[in-house]
Amino acid sequence: MIFVWNCGFSMDIPNPSFSWYSVVLIVGSIAFFFFPWRRQRQPRLPLPPGPAGWPIVGNLFQLGKRPHESLYALSLQYGPLMTLRLGMQTTVVVSSPAMAKDLLKTHDHIFAGRPLIEAVKSLSHHKSSLVFADCSRYWRHLRRISTAELFAPKRLEALQHLRRDEVFRTIQLIFENKGKIVDIGQMVFCTSLNLLGNMIFSTSVFDPHNPASAGFKDTVCGLMKVAGTPNLADFFPFLRFLDPQGVSREMSRHLKALYDFSDTFIQKRLTATGQIVQRGDSEKDFLDVLLDSRSEDFTLIGVRALITELFTAGTETATTTIEWAMAEFIRNPQKLNRIRQELDEVIGCNRKVEESDLDHLPYLHAAVKEIFRLHPPAPMLLPHRAESSCETGGFVIPKDSQVLVNVWAIARDPAIWRDPSEFMPERFLGGENSKIDYRGQNFELIPFGAGRRICPGLPLGSRMIHLVLASLLHSFEWDLPDGMRCEQMDMSDQFGITLKKAADLKAIPKPRLPHHIY
Repeated sequence: MIFVWNCGFSMDIPNPSFSWYSVVLIVGSIAFFFFPWRRQRQPRLPLPPGPAGWPIVGNLFQLGKRPHESLYALSLQYGPLMTLRLGMQTTVVVSSPAMAKDLLKTHDHIFAGRPLIEAVKSLSHHKSSLVFADCSRYWRHLRRISTAELFAPKRLEALQHLRRDEVFRTIQLIFENKGKIVDIGQMVFCTSLNLLGNMIFSTSVFDPHNPASAGFKDTVCGLMKVAGTPNLADFFPFLRFLDPQGVSREMSRHLKALYDFSDTFIQKRLTATGQIVQRGDSEKDFLDVLLDSRSEDFTLIGVRALITELFTAGTETATTTIEWAMAEFIRNPQKLNRIRQELDEVIGCNRKVEESDLDHLPYLHAAVKEIFRLHPPAPMLLPHRAESSCETGGFVIPKDSQVLVNVWAIARDPAIWRDPSEFMPERFLGGENSKIDYRGQNFELIPFGAGRRICPGLPLGSRMIHLVLASLLHSFEWDLPDGMRCEQMDMSDQFGITLKKAADLKAIPKPRLPHHIY
């Protein structure tokens, strides 16, 4: 995701006459040598180091198809704070916990901006976005509503029964189709989608057997992929009207489908409000709150955009993380046995997992941390923008530079992690690593970001991921189809805003609990 910084300018100088040109030269010389600011001026700091680029295109060719890996390789040569020139844009890449902390905590107020990429301008989405808005009054309003009415601890506790019922419904559905191949990503996606549907609209929105749900998942995945595609129109502003890669056209198509989805529920609620006595505060869902919060600045367009982003981010992150976790456990039978032993000891075999059990499952929590480290949902987070020039580490980051935090690279640093490419939940059970959390304070592990732009949905996402993963592992044995061995699993990833599994994980469930439990 790239924001274009156009620093080009031109100036026409006419043929000067001797008299006025001489005056300007003399006055300029006096000012240069004798004014006080001249003596106090400090030498300008350099940009962070980085690879030499080609004329015009800069370092674009060095990104490759897997930028998170390419930038990690370059950081080993140029350091944890590195400058790239991508077309006409300056980009600074952060690849260490210390530099991430410096930018996202110490200088958080400077790097809290967002670059405005062409994809987000599709259908004018940027004008009403929470995710891509700068830290304006509008952004603070949307974040306050979302935090207080959807993600606050008291609200999450009050809606615990919705998460339990939706997860139980998923487990029952899998049980009823036992022996059949399950697309785990698709199943988890529908669970997350219906959970959000119940929290926002007070109703489940999709049937896992309905082809429309698969289409909706494809739309969300497509949007995430397009939004994360390096776009020539961002590197070179003069190409914007051409949309040479079709990024804006493709994004418009995906956004239109998601807008139509949100509009259906909004219009239905508006119609019902005109016919029925409005519900009391205790009965209101999130859509009621949003509609009641409308103002001259926050219109129905803003309501639609916020709902679209909540469904997009809320479903994709949870789905990606749980699918990776299931894949790693199936691929590592010893780890799978250990977590099942913990589940059996804490929960037993005569009931399903409840959310209240999660605090007593340390290996599960360690495994989720390890998945966030090994397969971060957003490998380079969302890009930040420097709202003013900033000096750090002996270098200067210019105003309007794009800043990328390569959390994938931080997770692969052997100076921080032993055997960084291995799935080892045990690393979080003892020693200093046991104190590391992913809520934005420990910069070795920041899959949701840090500072004021940390993902507001982290509290809900964390609960959902732990509950769904524990339920799937406790309720079923999982075998790979067609006699595939665990060593043959395709564990490659696909780069986008999210780092999803390239090959969908499909497995055959076999019940572990007495049948009456399901």
